[in-house]
Amino acid sequence: MWSDNETDKDLLGFKVHADLIKSVITNELILPVSIGIFGDWGSGKSSIMKMLEQELNKDKQGDTACLYFNGWAFEGYDDAKAALIEDVLIKLKENKKFGHKIKDEVAKLLKSVNWLRAGGFLMKNVAKPALLAYATGEASLIVDVVDKAQFFFGDAIENSADLIKKIDTDEGKEIINELKGLIKKDNANDIPTVVRKFREDFEKTIKKTGLKSLVILIDDLDRCNPERIIDNLEAIKLFLNVPKTAFIIGADERIVRHAIECRYKTPNIHSAEIEQYKDIVTDYLEKLIQIPYRLPRLSNADVETYMTLLFCYRDLSETDFNIVYNDFIEFRKQDRHSSFNYVKVKKLVKGKRNSRKKEVEQQLLLVKQIAPLVTDGLKGNPRQIKRFLNTFTLRLDLAEVANFDLDEKILAKLMVLEYIALARFKDLCDWQQMQNGKPKQVIELENYAQNPTGKTISTELSAWDEGILIKWAKMQPSLKNVSLMDYYWIARDKLVNTIDAESMISQIIRLIHKSISTYTTKASLKSEIKKIEQLQDDEKPTLFNMIGRDMIENPENDRCFEITHAIIDAGYAEMMDIYKKTLQNLQENKKESSIPPSAAIGMSALGIKDSNFMTLITAFDKTSRIKKALEVQIKNNNNGNITVSKSIRKK
Repeated sequence: MWSDNETDKDLLGFKVHADLIKSVITNELILPVSIGIFGDWGSGKSSIMKMLEQELNKDKQGDTACLYFNGWAFEGYDDAKAALIEDVLIKLKENKKFGHKIKDEVAKLLKSVNWLRAGGFLMKNVAKPALLAYATGEASLIVDVVDKAQFFFGDAIENSADLIKKIDTDEGKEIINELKGLIKKDNANDIPTVVRKFREDFEKTIKKTGLKSLVILIDDLDRCNPERIIDNLEAIKLFLNVPKTAFIIGADERIVRHAIECRYKTPNIHSAEIEQYKDIVTDYLEKLIQIPYRLPRLSNADVETYMTLLFCYRDLSETDFNIVYNDFIEFRKQDRHSSFNYVKVKKLVKGKRNSRKKEVEQQLLLVKQIAPLVTDGLKGNPRQIKRFLNTFTLRLDLAEVANFDLDEKILAKLMVLEYIALARFKDLCDWQQMQNGKPKQVIELENYAQNPTGKTISTELSAWDEGILIKWAKMQPSLKNVSLMDYYWIARDKLVNTIDAESMISQIIRLIHKSISTYTTKASLKSEIKKIEQLQDDEKPTLFNMIGRDMIENPENDRCFEITHAIIDAGYAEMMDIYKKTLQNLQENKKESSIPPSAAIGMSALGIKDSNFMTLITAFDKTSRIKKALEVQIKNNNNGNITVSKSIRKK
């Protein structure tokens, strides 16, 4: 098994990215600068951030300091801007090299942060209640603000008596007078002045440290909710982005864009204005992130190399692995394109004594075989590759406990299918269940895959006739006359939950799913569906499957059907395929009676274009409400009493 966290070993060959970014952020002529390391969930952003932190902290001259923050850590704060700024200041103060030089300056800046907070959330929750309590002597009001009063008067405030006692001191009266001033002032008018003064003081503080560059790394920003993402970015731009500073933000660019859209959302935006709105989002993002650095997906060679090193890291002795790893580092300096694979590892450990050497060789040969399809199926994503291998290992362990004698290569081949085409994986499961583990369809499929030119494939296998599945069918070992019963037995939990479960779904897909699911009007639904364009082609089926699952779990919810019809109407044919399977599922489980009659209009409109769909919906239970509503609607259609939308007619 392998840990899901980043490692101090660069198994991805990503040091080249870290070195390039380092050259930018240590160039005094470029500072101040904000850089976004953009990539999908699990693409290696955190690994690069950790490499940068390690490299920058090695600075012996003492003219560069690096501070690391996890953006998610500020998720629970009422004022994320202030929380981030405060944390930066505290870490500067605690720095062993220069913290003692700026102790007073940091204390002054921290006080500024406190008053910035007071102007916002805590203004209404602390200052006004505290003054009211003080003025009226109302004990209940005093008790209400005791906890929040600690923010202004210190941790010594433990009860109402302490608060009253503190207010009566000279220090307390001074604070009360300042609070009165805050309440009387129109704080919004003073914000530019406060920001400018803070920036001036922060710039002087950095200058006093003697640093040439202060590098602040903010990781996992895309795990925050949209409000927190923008709060953190605006804190950087408004308050902290001063000379000699560099900010490195790790996030999925699509999620940051989504956060900007949420913050400045226009509910009733017209279709004609959508492109202009996108430009506004882009302009705003470019103001917050000056240099976008987008991580590429791993290539076939990268994936083979990564998987090879993962097995070596797990199974070789520390000494042998270090030999392999050091050779890989040198190899990558000379060759950025080829794979560091079984052949090279075998030469390095030849003659070495290792109890698991033979096992390692077998694993690396397997890696060489499955790497191309794993690359396609997992989109070159390092975290998903690691989870794929962890699942593979767990299933092997389960097979051993169950006394199954499984072929690792066959298991790997089936798991590849599970990742690249879950629906086909389930088809194969159904076939093997009906044929005692040895489906005849496999024979036809593999024969066709060996030489598809000039051949035709049966209707039953038509869904398998696409490039990646043909490559999978050709992959060794052959599954002809192999009993698949035991292989599917150890994967039966995934047949319910699927390997593409909630933990494997990227944040951007979840956000778009939430946006679509919580639409307010039909006009806003169309606007939300436009966001599907942000997804890559291989991400869209995941979203559509989530929507199909919503219908299965909540068949009585008319919104699920309205969303589905709108997505199909927008031109997404994949949603239609999933819709058909979803309705079949509801029929098989006798749940079509739960479908609301309001879905009949959309269903009948789709049936006009697709005769197979019409056959499906007219087979509903005749006693169900949806069946009766469909009969009425279809009759109206035949009488010309329905207008089919333009997009439906075009298709």
